[in-house]
Amino acid sequence: MLVLVALAIGLMMVATFLDGRRESVPVSARISDAAQARRTADSGLELIFSSILASDDWIDELASGSLDAPFEIADGRCTARVLDAMTNLPPTEGTLRIRIACTADIDGLAMIAEETFDISPLIERPLDIAFGETALLAESQIRLEDDAALLAWTGSSGGPSAPLVVGTLGGDPHDFSVTDAAITAGCEVVMVDARGYEMGEDPAGIRLLPDALPAIAAPAIPLAREGRTEAAVVIDDTPETDIDAPSIRIRAGTRILIEGDRILHSRGDFRIESGATIEVARGTLVIDGDGLVSIKDAEIAVAPTGRLLIRGGRELRIDDGGIGPSEATDRDALTSAGMLPVDVDPKPVNLTGGPGSTIVLEGDAMVTAVVIAPDAKIRVEDDVLLHGRIVADVIEIGGHAVVYAAPDDGSVVGLTSAQGPHRDEEGDLLDVLQTEDRTSDDALETIAEELETPVVSLDESNEDTARRWRRIPREVRRGWRQAGLSRAEIRMKRREWRLAHRRDS
Repeated sequence: MLVLVALAIGLMMVATFLDGRRESVPVSARISDAAQARRTADSGLELIFSSILASDDWIDELASGSLDAPFEIADGRCTARVLDAMTNLPPTEGTLRIRIACTADIDGLAMIAEETFDISPLIERPLDIAFGETALLAESQIRLEDDAALLAWTGSSGGPSAPLVVGTLGGDPHDFSVTDAAITAGCEVVMVDARGYEMGEDPAGIRLLPDALPAIAAPAIPLAREGRTEAAVVIDDTPETDIDAPSIRIRAGTRILIEGDRILHSRGDFRIESGATIEVARGTLVIDGDGLVSIKDAEIAVAPTGRLLIRGGRELRIDDGGIGPSEATDRDALTSAGMLPVDVDPKPVNLTGGPGSTIVLEGDAMVTAVVIAPDAKIRVEDDVLLHGRIVADVIEIGGHAVVYAAPDDGSVVGLTSAQGPHRDEEGDLLDVLQTEDRTSDDALETIAEELETPVVSLDESNEDTARRWRRIPREVRRGWRQAGLSRAEIRMKRREWRLAHRRDS
């Protein structure tokens, strides 16, 4: 009996072993096929990407189906799909990032490899603006603190204004911060060179630019060719020649009329004392100090035919007083809405600073100017009223200061992007963006709607109002893309959607 039991158990074990061996062989084969299919998919993906890099006509090849046609590699069959990673649509000549998905099939077992690649657009387009679209552009950080306000500079009668844009070059949205008490409205944050920052689809209020902008240059400071002296200079009348001195002081109460180009350069400190008045009727006045430039309760007015350039090599400090175009040097020039008329041009007045310098606007100063100091830190505080734009390393706005900012030259949000709703099928700017007057109410309304950006306005009662174009729901836009509509068809859908909702409202 024991022998029979042992034989039965032995036969059972042999049968189990043989049965398991029959099952394990196919399982091993499937595992091997899966591993080979994955390697084949990876190889196919690299092959497609290499083909794109090697071809000047890869977009046309994709459209014709020759580049992503099924192909054999190793023992498998691969099929690939190439899409614009930003739009989920077929790539165009302006595509900056593509997503490739390669499927490999070996003996009925399919594996997918997918990866995103940065590529250079086929058409190298220059930037459409020289940083004109941004009201504030900072290399490192923008901080709006205390009870300060950052608002769009609008017309005296209210109405639409160019959208307010702040830009940070570090690719991090935390570079722009607003405290609870501070005020801002209709503000879009532009993150430049944001390739290393992952963010969800269509982040509200933030626009990503995938590449760095060209280097920002401070205004060139002309050198004095005459008037060099080794003694400190005290000015109490209009200088007849250029001045290059160890230090310069414009005495309190002095009245100066500039009617031609004049350079006042201090190799040390430059001080303009309380009550001094400077009028630039014609030509360019350069106030240049290698050390501290201090302007205390003085007035500098620039006529339409004049220009003013102020540089503080170590520090530029403006305390009280007024600096700007002739019609905009004191608060009596403000409209009932609390700001200057929008036709006042801040560009004739430039403030700048040397590397690592500081620009401080404080007290009750009223300044209308364009600040271009890419290597400097600017602080606007107390009760300062600033009309213009700022380009700096760090921008801080605090106290009760109010900054009315507007893009330069009527430029509009979005023009630095190589693709987007502001371009037509050929990649050219829309006609509405190429008109001579892009600051009219109708033009700005059309542009803002086309670019899906807020429009900010201030009414006569100086109450902040934000008029936002009703955005198309994300699921609607996603449905259009999934339906495979072309960009022209999607643009037509947008217009139809807007018209329908305007009638409803």
